[in-house]
Amino acid sequence: MSDPCTSPTSAAPADSTPEELGAMVQSLSEISRDLLESYERLERRAERVEQELCLANRELEQKVAEVETILDTLPVGVVVRDAGDRVARTNGALSTILGLDSRDSAGAPETDLPRPNPDGEPIRWTRPDGSERVLTSQRSSIRFEGGEAAGSVDVFDDRTELVRLSARVHQMDKMAALGNMAAGIAHEIRNPMNAVKGFADLFQRELDPADDHYRWAKLISEGVREVDAIITSLLSFARPDGLQLQEIDPALLLDAAVAAALQRTPGERPASDWEIRTECAAGPFRGDHIKLRQALRNLVSNALDVQPEGGALRVSITERGDEVLFEVQDAGPGIPPELAGSLTDPFFTTRAEGTGLGLSLVHTLVALHGGRLDIDATPSALGGARISFQVPTSPLR
Repeated sequence: MSDPCTSPTSAAPADSTPEELGAMVQSLSEISRDLLESYERLERRAERVEQELCLANRELEQKVAEVETILDTLPVGVVVRDAGDRVARTNGALSTILGLDSRDSAGAPETDLPRPNPDGEPIRWTRPDGSERVLTSQRSSIRFEGGEAAGSVDVFDDRTELVRLSARVHQMDKMAALGNMAAGIAHEIRNPMNAVKGFADLFQRELDPADDHYRWAKLISEGVREVDAIITSLLSFARPDGLQLQEIDPALLLDAAVAAALQRTPGERPASDWEIRTECAAGPFRGDHIKLRQALRNLVSNALDVQPEGGALRVSITERGDEVLFEVQDAGPGIPPELAGSLTDPFFTTRAEGTGLGLSLVHTLVALHGGRLDIDATPSALGGARISFQVPTSPLR
């Protein structure tokens, strides 16, 4: 009886001849040799494929590294999104522009990242520190060869400085035109006003001080003096004298400007009604002492005027690199953002008793030094306005 575990073909027939057995052995040997050669060929091919894969992986890694390097060196912010619109990659410039931590923002909450405006309008993005940046944006779709969506790339360019410089150029053009007009008006008004003052003074000399006409003539003279002060401001704004450069002690300039502003306080209230803190952290620098004192005095006077019942002020002069920063903060009502860009326009004022020339004159005096005036609409540390100007430590003229 045969073994059930043995295949009928697993052994040579019992009646096989030695020649047939030899042929079978040789055939098996050839088959084994062919299988071995095929295996060796497959093994060599597998090695070549593995080498090619390793080479392809190295090339891919190199290309990925190149793309990463390009992304990190781009001056614009980049957000790469996958097909599911999830953030897959950002670059360092985006973190800098948005004021975020320097890190890869993949997976960051959508509220931390801007979205391109479909209408192409600039984006006004508020940083965590409260400062605002103006961004232009663009989105490009990424697709596979078959046309299937693979994701998108958002590009954000920071145009804040360009917008700021454009605004400054526009402001300078506007101020130049208004200055020419103001100069003509001032000269035309001053001549007849001098005649009015002369006749008023003549009446005062001829009239009895107890007479009502004397009091009226005195009021006319006082009114003319106020108008003359406005005309003088107009002329200073329209045709400012050149700089008289000298070495300035910032501490003395600070004390003189504050003292000059306090000489005429709102409603003639005592100076003690205002809590004024001063800080000087700058060394001597070159500038026009009289013009810078006048500019700082105007800022302090404005801070006093917006707090007619008294309040707090902080006045500081600090040095930042090759510039000197003059800053005045108050605890008044603050500056509405929509008005911040108009406050340096001549005759623009939010106070019924104001002339609208104070900040215009500050702008002109600071521009003479090659500096700039900054009006910050965000609340100061005291809760009110923060206005500052910066001038170089060594003006060119």
